[in-house]
Amino acid sequence: MSVRRFIAANSRDAMRQVRAALGEDALILANRRVDAGVEILALAEEPGPADALPVERQAAPREPQAGAASSAARAYLPERQASQSPPVPSRPAPVASVTPAAAQPAPAGNQDQGPPGDFAAFSARLLDEMQDLRMLIADRQARQEPAAGEADKEDNRHRLNCRLQNAGFGNALARELLDALPGELVHGDPSGAAAWLHRQLGGRLEVLEDEAGLLDQGGVFALLGPTGIGKTTTTAKLAARYVMRHGAGGVALITTDSYRVGAHEQLRIYARLLGVEVHALADDAPLGELLAQLDDKRLVIIDTVGMSQRDQRLVGQVAMLGESSQNAPRPVRRLLLLNAASHGETLDEVVETYQRASLAAGAPLYGAILTKVDEAPRLGAVLDIAIRHGLRLHYVSQGQQVPEDLQLADRQALVDQALAVGDDSAFSGDPLEWQRTSSPRRWKSLSRGLFSQGRNLATLFARLREHVGGFAQLESAWPWLGYPLQAQQQQLPRLHAAWRGDGGESAAFGSEPSHGLLWPRSAAVKGSDWYLPAVPLNSEGLAQTLPWATHHQPAGESQKLHFAARLGLHMQWLPRCPVAATRHELDVAGVRWVATTQANTRVSVDGVRHKLAALAAHATPEASRTCRYRGRSVRLKSARLAVALDSPDSLTAWFVNLSDPDSGRSLAHRYWLMPSGDAANGLAAFAAQLAHEELPLLARRAWQWLAPSQAMRVDDELRVWIATALASLAIRLDQEQADWAVDVRGQLLSMLGSGRKRSAQALLEALWYLFTARDALLQVSGQRRDDRTQP
Repeated sequence: MSVRRFIAANSRDAMRQVRAALGEDALILANRRVDAGVEILALAEEPGPADALPVERQAAPREPQAGAASSAARAYLPERQASQSPPVPSRPAPVASVTPAAAQPAPAGNQDQGPPGDFAAFSARLLDEMQDLRMLIADRQARQEPAAGEADKEDNRHRLNCRLQNAGFGNALARELLDALPGELVHGDPSGAAAWLHRQLGGRLEVLEDEAGLLDQGGVFALLGPTGIGKTTTTAKLAARYVMRHGAGGVALITTDSYRVGAHEQLRIYARLLGVEVHALADDAPLGELLAQLDDKRLVIIDTVGMSQRDQRLVGQVAMLGESSQNAPRPVRRLLLLNAASHGETLDEVVETYQRASLAAGAPLYGAILTKVDEAPRLGAVLDIAIRHGLRLHYVSQGQQVPEDLQLADRQALVDQALAVGDDSAFSGDPLEWQRTSSPRRWKSLSRGLFSQGRNLATLFARLREHVGGFAQLESAWPWLGYPLQAQQQQLPRLHAAWRGDGGESAAFGSEPSHGLLWPRSAAVKGSDWYLPAVPLNSEGLAQTLPWATHHQPAGESQKLHFAARLGLHMQWLPRCPVAATRHELDVAGVRWVATTQANTRVSVDGVRHKLAALAAHATPEASRTCRYRGRSVRLKSARLAVALDSPDSLTAWFVNLSDPDSGRSLAHRYWLMPSGDAANGLAAFAAQLAHEELPLLARRAWQWLAPSQAMRVDDELRVWIATALASLAIRLDQEQADWAVDVRGQLLSMLGSGRKRSAQALLEALWYLFTARDALLQVSGQRRDDRTQP
């Protein structure tokens, strides 16, 4: 190594010289002010005969400044950090050229310099100490860090990727899945990660849920696919399943295969055994006329000509089915047969070709049937294709027997069978290869990724709609932001319909019952002029996305609480203790409550008034529990004491200490008041209120994002409502422990990029992305109306 000195008018210019001369890996040893501006000593990685810093006389300061040690400790100091040294006024003097330190003269006019050797000796000693420090760090890392590859083996992401690759799933789907792996499962129990993978695959795989509905409704179905895939046998199997349910009178078979020798005769044999009609269509005969003749048949199955996906006649064959649909009383629904034993690339090409042909004929493929499942060593490839292309699987065929070897597609059974493969696959690819490839295949993969993203968004919305009370209202209200202002205001009554309580009915919270209300402070949100709405919570103290705006609530504390109880909300989380009269009314009505209070609140014990905090040492310790608080796990330790306020009624004061579960370090203290006799629900109620301490901050952040502009005017009430609903949902997802929430969290955080840790703030950003991304996809697909004057 060698040391060089650089002098310039200011820190920025000096650092620019350092990088130009020594590169980005230069090590800053010291910096100081000199008459010419700033002087920096830096290390070069490779020594040079002209660059060595001799211990002879050099222009040096009396003592290294405090900034020198800090500069060395920061090692590779970027330009921005270097410029944060004490400001040096820019001088009009020219920037000093970079020269080896031995040849650099002392700056003229610097009268306060000490012996030059002092600075050189200091630099040499500092260099030796830093080299020793490097060796110490390297030695410790060698002893403590795992060997290369060992860390990956402990990572569940690596385990799941290997499992997917061995099962035959492709890299694109594997990346999509593993990008959404929740952070808490990356290094957790492998069985939990495996269960998560099963849920993800099962949730993405569409299957026919109700065979009875399909067969009872009937229709015209055309079986498509390459030659030899089993269309004729599958035609007979489907007909047999119908005959077993409804008899032979309502089904007819049609074959259009005049190319394959004996094709007609094979289907006639099956038809004779089943007792059903069979019709062979000549090459030039119109299918529409025959379908019209068979209008009295509930189920018509067409066995089409088998064609390779690369056969130029394929488009014409599928187009003929589309033209027949236009002239027939019932549309022809096209079912694609997929050979489960085929390679993934082949299946991908088959689906793409047949889907394009089907779309050109007027409608997408109706679904798919898996064949030759008994011949497939791995099912991952065919399930991957079905998932990524959004094909609904109707049936699974695994043998030649009619009708025994045709079963309804069972998503869980298929996923279990696919992932049950234990041995390594010799055909597993490198999941990072796509990043190093620039080819049409890569761009095709990226375009499919857009389709996949749209499907994932739909899945997320469906999950939230299913599990979070009030989410349907938030989903409905979001598009109103794009309406004209008058149209927004016309829709607002719909948001408050659940809170009117017409006829004494309970509030409607959609998919889950509500348990109580979280009441905000009676003051404007900090940094704004609006008041936070009340938020309903479920029986577990988790938020629902149906805020109750302040100006829609009854006037008066007692009236508000009674109206909430009338709606069936019998638990109240209050920002302050209610007055004595209201406490008595709530007790008579059987309404439970918990109120936040302050350390300096005065209460009575044995007739003597005390500040609440002074009584903590006299409280009786109670239970403890772990919960999430502001994005981290904390331990709640509670204690209680019987107290009184301004009336003879008895209350319980609760003292809660929040501490780090690992170190035990105290983080915060909180105080609550509750009616006596409700101790069993204390900790759960406190955890619920602590979980929502971030609500005002998050709601304000979302409110700021919704700021109106010249292009978009937003009603103030709608803006506050949506902001509060989004903030409530973000907290809900951070707190919820159910499997569905783990899955949703992982997918949401993956939208923000890898490395984002779980927190309500990160989830709020992800929810914003979720809604805006869906808006963009809908707009591109043409599903959003341009005219928004009406909802």
